[in-house]
Amino acid sequence: MTRSFIVSACVTDADLAVPALARPVIAAAEAAGLDLLMLGRAGERPFDAQVLAAWAAPLTSRTAIVATVPASNAHPFHVARALSAVDFLADGRTGWSVVAEDAEPAVAADMVRAARALWDGWGADTLVIDKDSGVYLDPDQVVRPNYRGPFFDTAGPVNAMRPLQGQPVLVLDETAPIGIDDADVVLVDAPDTATRSARRLLKIAPGATVDASALAASFKAGEIDGVHFVLSEQAAALPAAIAAIGALLADRPGTPPPTTGTLRERLCLALPETASTQAKGARVPEYVA
Repeated sequence: MTRSFIVSACVTDADLAVPALARPVIAAAEAAGLDLLMLGRAGERPFDAQVLAAWAAPLTSRTAIVATVPASNAHPFHVARALSAVDFLADGRTGWSVVAEDAEPAVAADMVRAARALWDGWGADTLVIDKDSGVYLDPDQVVRPNYRGPFFDTAGPVNAMRPLQGQPVLVLDETAPIGIDDADVVLVDAPDTATRSARRLLKIAPGATVDASALAASFKAGEIDGVHFVLSEQAAALPAAIAAIGALLADRPGTPPPTTGTLRERLCLALPETASTQAKGARVPEYVA
């Protein structure tokens, strides 16, 4: 079996905005082998997940941080700029989960498309960083996307380099659709054998009994690609809850997940052709001071 079983969890306690309380949670996720740690979820977003992700990303080497982004009070230009920076801080291991929250789902979909257009405004080989010539970048590879959508207009280009993985991994919940059909990871309520390109993670509700053998069978049958635990514990209790997940799935099915590369490389996720005009992420030339 060549697939890797993905383990994900989301945390929503407001105290995670306090670094002293959040740091043990991040460390626990790393120690337990979580592939994804989502900050917030639809209806439970008591902190600014993008700010928290920027702080948490450099603390991880395996676990990817996924920031929940609301369409109700976020602009695609600022989202694209911030998440590009976070992707560099995380060595290409970051994701975003867009929720409509108090906006119409179509607004959330338009924000996704606008942010994607802004990321495509930079070519993968834009950076030159040549000390001898004094050339930092190739201006011909930076273009104005001039995105015009039903809710957002943004000319660009965004003042941040294309993310290392091209675009952060997009995680969506199938119970809160926004009209985007090419998400990278989809959170589902039940196993499904339908063929899709997205990775499908079965949601585990707080307090639910977990049958590891049943999960392994669903994975082997191609019905799921992993699990996503919805954690309701307060920050102080989260490290123990995450450690329990690690113990439960210590012998997870499939091949051992990769521990190097970008998140897309680890999850074997190519950039969807419908999501990007480019197949690659940013290439950063080696710089010798």
